[in-house]
Amino acid sequence: MKKKNLLYIACILTTASLSSCDDFLDKEPQDKLTNNTYWQTENSLRTYAQDFYSTYFKGYGTDYTVFGGYFSGDDYTDDFINLNNANTNSAGYIYFPTSATTDWNSKTAPWSDNYGIVYKANVMIEKIPGMNISDEAKKHWTGVARYFRAMAYSALAKSYGGVPYYDETVDPTDMALYKDRDSYLYIAQKILEDFQNALENVRVDDTKRQVNRYVVGAYMSRELLYHATWLKYHGSTVGPDAEKIADEDIKSLLQGAINGANVVIGSNKYSIGNTYNALFTTDDLADNKEVIWYREYTSGLQGNALMSYNGPEDQTQGGVTQNVVDSYLCSDGLPIGQSPNYQGSQDPSIQYSFENRDPRLYQTLADSLRIMSALNTNYSEGTSPTGYATKKFLNDEWWKNGSSYCTGILSPADAPCIRYAEVLLNYVEARYEISQVGGDAFSQNDLDQSINELRKRQLTKWGSNIPQTMPKVQLEGNNLTVNGTIINDPVRDPDVPSILWEIRRERRVELIMEGRRGEDLRRWSKFEYLNSEDANGNPSMTFLGAYVNMNDYPDMSATDEEGNRVLFLYDPENPSNKNADKGYIRYLRGNNLRVFKKGELDSERYYLRAIPSGQLTIYSDKNQKLTQNPGW
Repeated sequence: MKKKNLLYIACILTTASLSSCDDFLDKEPQDKLTNNTYWQTENSLRTYAQDFYSTYFKGYGTDYTVFGGYFSGDDYTDDFINLNNANTNSAGYIYFPTSATTDWNSKTAPWSDNYGIVYKANVMIEKIPGMNISDEAKKHWTGVARYFRAMAYSALAKSYGGVPYYDETVDPTDMALYKDRDSYLYIAQKILEDFQNALENVRVDDTKRQVNRYVVGAYMSRELLYHATWLKYHGSTVGPDAEKIADEDIKSLLQGAINGANVVIGSNKYSIGNTYNALFTTDDLADNKEVIWYREYTSGLQGNALMSYNGPEDQTQGGVTQNVVDSYLCSDGLPIGQSPNYQGSQDPSIQYSFENRDPRLYQTLADSLRIMSALNTNYSEGTSPTGYATKKFLNDEWWKNGSSYCTGILSPADAPCIRYAEVLLNYVEARYEISQVGGDAFSQNDLDQSINELRKRQLTKWGSNIPQTMPKVQLEGNNLTVNGTIINDPVRDPDVPSILWEIRRERRVELIMEGRRGEDLRRWSKFEYLNSEDANGNPSMTFLGAYVNMNDYPDMSATDEEGNRVLFLYDPENPSNKNADKGYIRYLRGNNLRVFKKGELDSERYYLRAIPSGQLTIYSDKNQKLTQNPGW
C-alpha cells in the first residue's frame, strides 16, 4: 500500500467501511495526487481535469437507461408519466416514497460522488501555486477547479440542503472531517464565491471541448437561480422549523445568476436560430450558435440510445401529459382558456386542439396519436402510453431512410448540455425575482432580451414549409400583453403572479423533457402540481394522456373478460363511466398514486433527500453527530 498523506473525503463520507478507502487508493496512484513530479505543465492540469467532465456533462448517456435527464430521465414532473416507476412500486412511490424506502435513506451516490469531485478540486487548487506556469495559467486553472467544486457543492445542496463544507484537503486524523452540516445558505454563498472566481479567471477559449468562461456563465445562471429560489420559497430547510432567508441574501444569489447570464449574452457569440428539433438530433453541434456546451457522440466510437426510444421502439418509458400539452399557448400568444384561436374547446381531440398553437408543439410531438394498449395497432413509429409520441429527439431523415442510427445505442446525435435559450430564461426569471427583493424594477428590456428573443425563432408545422413565429410580449403594469390583450390564464396558480406565471410557462415549453422541470418544481416548492387527483377526487390532467373519441379509433373499443374497455378513458362529464366512448387516456388506473399535502412534513420532506444512513453511522462511531434532514 502506498503512503497516504491525504484522505479521499468521499471515502470517509460514504456508507462503505474505511477499508474501501484503501481499495480506492490502491486504484488511484498517489503520485498523481501528491507527487509534485506530476504537477508540472498545463497539459497535466488539463488531463487531471478531464475526470470532472463525465460527472456533470452526461448528455444523453451511453446506455439504455435515463438518457442523462432527457425524455423519461426528467421524471418527478407534471410533464411526463414515467411508467418504470409506476409499474415497479406500490401506490405512493412514484414521486413520494414512504419513510421506510431503502433507496432514499441509504443511497450514497449523490453524496460520495460529489464529495469525490470536491476532494479532487481541492487537490488541484492546492497544487497549482507551486507549478512553474504563468500567473494567467494559474488563475485559469484555479478557476476551472473552483467551477467544478461549485458544481459539486451545488449538486450536494440540491440533494441534501446544507452539507459539511470543505475548501481544503484534510488530514485523515483530523476530527474536522466529522464536522456537522453547514447551513444551506452558507453552502449557496460558497458556490457563488467559486462561480465568481471562475467567471473572472477562466479563459474565454481554452481549445476545443474545454470549459470556458461562457460555459461557466451559463451554468452559473442555472445553479444560482436554483439555490436563490429554493431558499426564497422554502427557507433554510423544509418543514415548520425552516427560517426565512433575508431578502439581501436572496438578492446576492440572484445577482450572481444574472451576472453569469450577462457574460453569455454580452459576448454576442450565441443566438437563437430557426431550429428546434434539430438541436437534439444532429450529429455535429460544433457550429450551432445556440449551443453553449454539448456532449459529443461519434458513430463507431460512442453512441446513445435516445433516438431508438423515439423512433422504431414503443415509448414504454412513458409519455407527456395532457397538462403540459395544455400549457402551450395558441398562435396569438394567449392561453387555450383565453384564446379565440383555440379549436379544441368542444372536442379536444388532437386534430382540433393542435390547430393554431405555439409551433414548438409541432417540433416536440408527433402529428397524430399513437396509442399504446393491449390492442396496439401497427403504427409506423413507436406508440406512447399517453398517446402523445415524442419526436423532439427523433431525426426524421434518419428514420425515414431506415438508418441504423435509430436503433440500439447507435445514435451519433450530439447532446446539448446547456443552450442559449435556457440562459435567456434563467436571466428573465432571475430579473423578475430580484425585482421582488429590492433589486431594479423588472422592465420591457428584460423581456426583449429573453422571451422576445426566443419568439423570433421561425418554425414550421408538420408537413408545412410556412414558418411561424410567436407574438412578442409587452409589459403593462403587473401583467404581460400580446397585441394589446392582457394575458389572463384562467388556470393560473393564484399564488403565482401573472408575469412570473408566464415566465415559468415559457421555460416549461422551451425546455420540455430536458431535465429541468423536476428541479423547477422542487425549487419553487410546487410538488402539489404532481398530485394525481384534483380537489374533487377526479384524475388531474397531470395524470392523464390525450383526449380520444372512440369513433376515431374503432379498433380500440374491445373489452376485457369483465367487460371493461382495454383502453381506459376518463370522461370529465361522466367520471364514473369505466367504458366511456370519449375522454382522456388514463393508462394508470390506481388511485392516490401521487399524493402531496402541502404544509405537512410527511410530504414536505421530499424536497430534500435523507442524509444516507451509512453517513450517520460513520459519524456516530466517532462520537460525532451528522444532523438528519427534517422528517427523515
